[in-house]
Amino acid sequence: MTSETPSLWARLRLLRTMRADPSRIGDASVLQSDLMGARMREEIRQQVEHLCAHSHCDRLRPRLDHEALRRLPPGTFGRAYAEFCAAHRIVPATISDAFDDATLRRNPAIARYICLHDMFHVLLGCDTSLPGELRITAFIMEQRWFAAGKLFLALLHVLGPLARPHRTREVLRNLRLGRALARRAPMLLAEPLEDLLELELADVQRRLGLPATA
Repeated sequence: MTSETPSLWARLRLLRTMRADPSRIGDASVLQSDLMGARMREEIRQQVEHLCAHSHCDRLRPRLDHEALRRLPPGTFGRAYAEFCAAHRIVPATISDAFDDATLRRNPAIARYICLHDMFHVLLGCDTSLPGELRITAFIMEQRWFAAGKLFLALLHVLGPLARPHRTREVLRNLRLGRALARRAPMLLAEPLEDLLELELADVQRRLGLPATA
């Protein structure tokens, strides 16, 4: 006997419950993406699945000890990441063991990105302001993680300055930089970033084809 797929309304009620629980913000983000029909390109999905299949740990539910990361030597990737989260009062998203495995299997690349997003800030050298977030978005779209990446990039160049007209030059600079970095780097979701936390940040960035920011 197979279990029935929950109805749309049941999933929407579950999403509301998840959003009310700080420990399930990651779950809520993945479920919301699934409800919206968000999917990364098949090539990206396959790269993430290959990483997961050949890993010694759960790449879709990474568990990182931020207290331990803050005790790493200055200049390491892990310490820079933990200090970034602390400085911006960020509680990194995680996927709980209670989250529906079927939904997770439909969205492995999106789930991994949700968990690792704050590492991208550190690796790409940007803050949490709108221009900083747009650097990451431009990076993703230039690498065509989504089928409509090129179209969305064009929209960003119009809508970004409109959202922050007093920071237009900064917005456009970050869009250009994100695209330039994307052309140099591999697809970061398929890189074992969690295994590199004890290394020097500059060495990790060099390994990934990115300019050192620390």
